[in-house]
Parts: sequence; C-alpha cells; structure tokens
Amino acid sequence: MKTDKQIFQIFQAQPQWVFLLAGQPSPGGCRFESMTIKAIETHCDGVLVPDAVEEEMTVVEVQGYNDTGIYERLIIEMALVQRQNSGRRVQGIIIFLDESRDPKTEPWTKIVRSISLRESISQVQRTDPHHPLVAVLGPLLIDSNEVLEREAAACYNWIWHSDLPEAVRKTLAEVFINWLEQRFSHKGKLEIEEMLVGQLPDLRETQTGKDLIAIGRAEGKAEGKAEGLLKLLEIRFGEVPGALREAIQKVDSDQQIDSLYELALKVENLSDFSL
Repeated sequence: MKTDKQIFQIFQAQPQWVFLLAGQPSPGGCRFESMTIKAIETHCDGVLVPDAVEEEMTVVEVQGYNDTGIYERLIIEMALVQRQNSGRRVQGIIIFLDESRDPKTEPWTKIVRSISLRESISQVQRTDPHHPLVAVLGPLLIDSNEVLEREAAACYNWIWHSDLPEAVRKTLAEVFINWLEQRFSHKGKLEIEEMLVGQLPDLRETQTGKDLIAIGRAEGKAEGKAEGLLKLLEIRFGEVPGALREAIQKVDSDQQIDSLYELALKVENLSDFSL
C-alpha cells in the first residue's frame, strides 16, 4: 500500500499527533511541512516547526520497507535543516510501519528516535479506543480484511463525529477511504460505499463520496437511470418497497431522475423519500 503521502497528510492536519505517537510532550503550536534545503536543492518531506523558536524542530521519516541507509539519511537531513535554520535545535524521528524493518544502525540509534507505529498506536488505543488517529490508521493496522470490512463504518464514524475541526475531519476521512480502496482493490467504489452504509450524507461531503455518487449515476445510466437510483436507495436504506420500486421504474424524465438522486442523498429515512 502507498502510505507515506497519506501519513504526511495526517500530520499536516494534526501535527501534535507526532508527539502523541512519540510519547513526548507537545512543544505548543507547530506546523508540519516539507522543506527545501537550498544549499543542495533537496527536500525533506516532513519537518515539524514549532511556533516557539526556542523549541527544537523535528525531522520525520515514515518507513514501510527495508532501507539500511535510513538512519544515515535522516542524520544528514537533520544537519542540513539545522544549518539552514540558524543552528536551531533539531531532533529526528523515524516511524516504522513494521518494527522488523528497523535496521537499528549504530551509533545513530543514540541520536535518532525510532517508533513502531503498531506499538505506539496500541498505547494510544489503550487510553482512548475511539481516538480518531486509531480509527484512521485502521486500514494499515487491522490485518484481517474481514475484520476491517466489519469495522470500517465504525472507524469512519469515530473520525467524522470526533471533536476535530471540520477541515481536519474531511482530510482524515479522505485518507481513510483512500486506504480502504487500496486494501479492497478488488471492490468497486459502490462496494466501498456499501461498506460504509449509514454514513451518508456525511460521506458525500468528501471528494471520494462525490466520486462514488458520480459513478453510481454513470452505472445508473448504463443500466437505466431508474435502476441506478434503486441501487443507491438499497445501499442507503436496504430493501425498497414494491410500490416505490414500481413508481421509480415508471419515471422516464432524466430531469426528474436527477432530482430524485439528489433527494436520495439528502433524506435520513426512506419514508422521507417520495416522488
């Protein structure tokens, strides 16, 4: 699975979570950003920059595969970041998705902090089982596809109904659904939507939700727009009563069907859906 970009998206949205995983006290307000080292025109993908200049900066690497040079590379990045930022104090953290990938290269293990994502998130989970970070990392850390499919809707709920700002919740939801699509690459978008049944209309606010709706409409046109609408109603509410099914199948106006699609996404109960 592709993970680095998504994990950096999480940290950009919630920089404090790096310190949560590391078990370190927060330095206060900070931002997570990529940084260009001008002297050699190279990039550090993830640098935590506290607002308070007396607090140390943190260079972060996320590692999901074997790389025996990861410690040396991070040490060099730390030195370059410090040089470019007037000698400001710098620490380095490597987050290993699988602790068996950690080469534990001496003597750099005495300087760089290494974190096992599984171990760290387990500690967070013991304190707060419904923490949104625990939820969003579900597709990375739940090994069984059957368990993940069963728990996906609950994880999504923990993300969306957390007390985080709306923009952060949307980012986390996008990351979560992207990882679901990677894990269940054999499933179509409508099947992913069905896995999260009950989460609309919140789901439609994410870009992935909008994509699901667009695909549902496209499939509806291929099958007959009325059949596509019935499929959407079944995903949201289960079985569609015979009388309503027959009424929908008799609709032959494209404009009316499109209006019914919008209504199907807005109502909370099937009883509120009427032609």
